Amino acid sequence: MMAGLGLGTGALVAAGLAAMVAVAAVVGPFSALPYAIAAVLPAAIVTNRGLLWRQADDGSVHWYPPGLVLAWLTAAGLTLMLCGSALLAGRPEGVEGSVSSILTAALDLMAAHLPANQREAAVALWTPLFPAMIVGSWLVMSAVNACGAQGLLVRMGHARRPSPAYRELWLPDWPVMGLVIMAVLAILADGDLAYVAASAAAVLLLPFLFLGLAAIHRWAKGRTNAGLVLATAYGLLLLAFGFAAPAVVGLGLARFWTMRFRRPRSGGGMEE
Repeated sequence: MMAGLGLGTGALVAAGLAAMVAVAAVVGPFSALPYAIAAVLPAAIVTNRGLLWRQADDGSVHWYPPGLVLAWLTAAGLTLMLCGSALLAGRPEGVEGSVSSILTAALDLMAAHLPANQREAAVALWTPLFPAMIVGSWLVMSAVNACGAQGLLVRMGHARRPSPAYRELWLPDWPVMGLVIMAVLAILADGDLAYVAASAAAVLLLPFLFLGLAAIHRWAKGRTNAGLVLATAYGLLLLAFGFAAPAVVGLGLARFWTMRFRRPRSGGGMEE
């Protein structure tokens, strides 16, 4: 990620290929593709979109907004999930049954010391939204790595673009439209379609989690206790994610609608 944001696309391609070759040599040739999906793909998206800019009539530089970069990452994650689901759809047990079988085999291999009933309970707990868990982890780590890489490059004086004002984050319309469609399908459909739609809806909630965090940052800015507010918010997310995340997502959805008709057209003036 740092190679791309600091040196550009050419450096990213070179670093990505070198890393894939190294991983293939150390772990095995089939490990290069998972590494490319996990690390190189998000870096390529962030670099390609994040370094776009245009010059306005007044001479100011407008950088590609971080919310649109997040939307591209979300779209890529959904595409990966749909491709994986399509590969499993042809199996006799279907997508959900295949995911359950894969999890069962994985736990039998890696957690054989656990009683069988505990392994079965874990499979039953993880199976319903397992695709969303995988893609969601990929999306969150990609966003965190991008922000971290940009922050380090700015500190080192090698950043190609100024850091965005993340508290001014905004999103395009399609994630909320996709969320509504996937939620309806998850409720009204059945079988594999409902299963995949439920995971897709869960993934589409994540951009609004970031939007909710941006709203908290915006509210805390300038306050004397800003550090305490942010530490409390992130601490609750880490320690009580299941309770805190829905509240932050709800805040993000509310902020999306309040910004719906007054958001900027570019990243101009939205940098630190």
